[in-house]
Amino acid sequence: MSNNKYIRIGQLLKPLGTSGEIKIDIEDDFLDDFVESDHFFIRVNGHFVPYFIENLRETNHILLKVEEIDNPESAAFFNLKEVYLREKDIASSRYIEQKSKEGWVGYHLYDKELLVGIIDDIEIYPQQILASVLYNHKKVLIPLVEDLISSVSDDQKTLVMDLPDGLLAM
Repeated sequence: MSNNKYIRIGQLLKPLGTSGEIKIDIEDDFLDDFVESDHFFIRVNGHFVPYFIENLRETNHILLKVEEIDNPESAAFFNLKEVYLREKDIASSRYIEQKSKEGWVGYHLYDKELLVGIIDDIEIYPQQILASVLYNHKKVLIPLVEDLISSVSDDQKTLVMDLPDGLLAM
C-alpha cells in the first residue's frame, strides 16, 4: 500500500482541437510545481493513476497534451477530472507555509499578553490563512500574517500576535 499523500492542484476542463489537447486550470500556488513535473495523477475508481505530460503550452489558458492521447474522443475521458500531485513533489512555499500553520490547531493564541482563545481550526483562503478562535462566545477569524506574529512556541503550544486594534471588538 502506498504512503503517498495526494494534493489537489487543479482541474482538467475540456478537450480542445483535434490532437487531444485539454484545457487545464491549475491553482496559482501549484503552477510552478505542475510545470516542472513530467506527470500528474487522476483518481480513477478510488486509486490515483499517473498520466505523463507530453507537452504544455499557454495561449489565453494552459493546454495540456497527455502521452498517448491523440484525439478529442480519448481526451474526453479527462473532462472535469481533478488533478493531483504527490505531496512530496510540491515545493510551493505557500503550500509549505499552509501545512506548517495547520499544525497550530490546539495552540493558545495571545494578543500580546491577553489570551484570545485556543485555535480550533485553520481556514485556507486564496489570499490568506486564518485561525478560527472562540472569543467571548463568538467565532473570530484571525489572519495568520507574518507581520502580526510575534512568536510561536511549539513546546508550550502558544502563538503570540500583535493584533490590530478593533480586530477582536464585537
